[in-house]
Parts: sequence; C-alpha cells; structure tokens
Amino acid sequence: ALTAPPSAFRNLSTGRQDPRRFAVLLPAAPMLCRGSLRRATRFGRLRFHRAYGDGTDARARFLKPLDARHSDGWDILNNPLWNKGTAFTWAERERLGLRGLLPAQVRTIEEQVSNFVTQLSAMDDQPLMQNLMLQDLQARNETLYHRVLVDHVEKMAPLVYTPTVGAACQHFSSRYQRSRGMFFTPEDAGEMGVMMRNWPRSETQVVVVTDGSRILGLGDLGANGMGIPIGKLALYCAVGGIAPHRVLPVMLDFGTNNESLLRDPLYRGYRQPRVTGDRYYALVDEFVRAVFSRFPNVLLQWEDFSSDKASNLLAKYRENYLCFNDDIQ
Repeated sequence: ALTAPPSAFRNLSTGRQDPRRFAVLLPAAPMLCRGSLRRATRFGRLRFHRAYGDGTDARARFLKPLDARHSDGWDILNNPLWNKGTAFTWAERERLGLRGLLPAQVRTIEEQVSNFVTQLSAMDDQPLMQNLMLQDLQARNETLYHRVLVDHVEKMAPLVYTPTVGAACQHFSSRYQRSRGMFFTPEDAGEMGVMMRNWPRSETQVVVVTDGSRILGLGDLGANGMGIPIGKLALYCAVGGIAPHRVLPVMLDFGTNNESLLRDPLYRGYRQPRVTGDRYYALVDEFVRAVFSRFPNVLLQWEDFSSDKASNLLAKYRENYLCFNDDIQ
C-alpha cells in the first residue's frame, strides 16, 4: 500500500530518479500493521523516524484525493480535472460509464501531447493565440494541459506566464470562457467567510491573490489581472509538483481607476473606482481571516499589488500568517 511507481521517484528538474523524494514511505512499511496504518491515515499524517538514514525525521502527509465514485461518465468528461479525452482506456471507459461517449480510437497521453504541441507550434508567430489555446486546453483537460507544461516547460512557460500573460490579461474580459478561482468585491463585506465555503475543494495548499492594481508594466487592469494568479499557479503545479486541484487563484476586485475599463461594456469586473484607505485594508483583512479560517495551513502569495499597498500588507501579515510577496522580497 505504501509503494510508488518508478516514475514517482523522478526529479522533474533533472529527469533522474530521486529516491529521497518518496523513500520516506518505504522503510517503515514492514513495521506498520493494518490497525496502526488505519489510525495514522485517519488523522491524515504518518511520522517515520530516521527514514532517510541520516537522523532526520520525515513526515508524509496524506491529503484527501479526488473522488469520482459519485460521478457518471458524462460528468467526468465535462470536469477538466477528470477528463483526459481519448486517453481513457477501454477498461476505464467500461468502468466509468464512458462507452459510446468517445471516439473509438484510444490515444496515449504521449500521442495527445505530440498532437497538441504540433498544433501550437503552427502559431509560433502569435503568442497570444497560443496562450488562448492553452487556456482552452486547461478548461477542458487539465491532465493533458499539465503534461504539456511538464514535458515542454521551456516553450510553455513564456506562453502561460510572462511575457505573454500581460496581453492575455488585457483580453481577459473579452475572451472570458470559464470561471476559475474566486472573486471578492466590496459588496461581499461581512460575507467572505461564508463565500470561502463555496470553494469546492477540501484541501488547498497555495493561494495566489492580486487586486489587479499593478499588473506587470501595464498598471491598473482591475479584474482582468486574474490572469496573473492563474498563470503563476499553473507553473507552480507543473514545476513545483503541486496538485492542480489544491491551488486557488483569487482576485480582490475592489474596483479600478482605469477609465477605459470603466467605460468598456465587456469589462467583467466591479465597475466602480478603487476602494482606498481604511475601507480597503478592512476588506483585505476580512479576506485573509476568511482564507486562513477555511485553510489554516495554506501558503498565501501576494501578487502584483501597487507599491503603496504591497509593503504595508506584507508587514501586517507576515508574522502571523504563512505569506510572501515575490515582487518586493
């Protein structure tokens, strides 16, 4: 029950096998009876002493996995976290109720990656369109999306994040397709703790939050700045190995002072001038308390806040909450 396939030991940065990453699970296995394993996993944590053989303690924390037992075939195909398109094997199609819902040809994940990268490469002179193709893939098949990022990170990173993400943010409202992450506005004051319960995942490890006030070198993009947390978390999943269903992008949509956005009929954000002063900090404080109340062990990253707020927010929360701001640290 505690073994892992050889691929699990592979170091993503070097491609070599790295036994230290998962060896923590193996030495203690013969000493665990069923009862002790059951008790340990019930509390979500196992502690193995001297697992590395160098005197250090190590912990393996078991997080609740995704559960498809209550989903039927059609739900699975329409859930990007589950869907993997024609890569479902015949056995999986039979077991998950997918027979007749997919074309007959079964494609391996490697074949899918090759096909998508070929299509993407045909638009090498249009990076914004490539970003949109990746967004579309993420919205329907996250298995393939993250495999493409992992296998071709040098090519994909500039398309998912800087420099292409800036142009993608400018078109966020006009090309909006599918909800991703959470949005909070001043109208939600007093309700943010309740709203956090609307997020469907029971475990979240990383939250990246922005208020859209200083997006790259583009200034105030309001709610359109949501592309930044989404893109950054995609790289954290691909390169950092964080499970895609355990990240949360957040937009603190407290208005915008960008007149062109306020006049834009397609703008999706809170169509009011930016909240400032004590009211702004009170709203941020309510959000911080709400997110850490729901996910006490989460890592919160402040992203692309204007310089007049970034230092104040970091100084206020860094001693009491697990948070950082890579723009100023």
